Amino acid sequence: MASVLSAFKLSSSSRLLSLDHASASLSSPSSSSVFKYRPAVILPGLGNNSSDYQKLELTLRNYGVETVVAKVSRFDWLRNAAGLVDPNYWRGTLRPRPVLDWYLKRVDEAVQEAKELSQGCTLSLIGHSAGGWLARIYMEDFGISHISLLLTLGTPHLPPPKGLPGVIDQTRGLLNYVEKHCSKAVYTSQLKYVCIAGR
Repeated sequence: MASVLSAFKLSSSSRLLSLDHASASLSSPSSSSVFKYRPAVILPGLGNNSSDYQKLELTLRNYGVETVVAKVSRFDWLRNAAGLVDPNYWRGTLRPRPVLDWYLKRVDEAVQEAKELSQGCTLSLIGHSAGGWLARIYMEDFGISHISLLLTLGTPHLPPPKGLPGVIDQTRGLLNYVEKHCSKAVYTSQLKYVCIAGR
């Protein structure tokens, strides 16, 4: 947990993300009071709801990371069925908007709430599974000026290979869209990417 938390650490002099403290040891939640962490927004994965992330949220808060989870219920995911009437769904060329507008709106609401907690600092996004590539769509459409880190957990960032027997794009083209139209998920000085158990 300590090495992951170091990604959220703010340098006291520049208030920028510092990954230089990756070896810092945090022995208990109380020791985090020495450091200032940027707030985090958790983006739920496909089929998950906000309450699935309560333990992660509590753990981060115990370490001093103010956390907001995008408000999503399992029932909300049924909204994606609207994509079934889009011919692009059947062609495998589905685009995220308007099908996922509801999700992006929930993420933006959570980001706005976290910005109030940030006291002018930037935010971290934590995307679980599909929440990771949905975060990339969010950043492309809403901007990244207030985001310094995207941490993804089990996110498939690459579309499935084409032309292989038995391989079906379960996103119906959404990952191809992300690959073509969103900034690459690479570590830069402006925006840090950390991918855990994904590709």
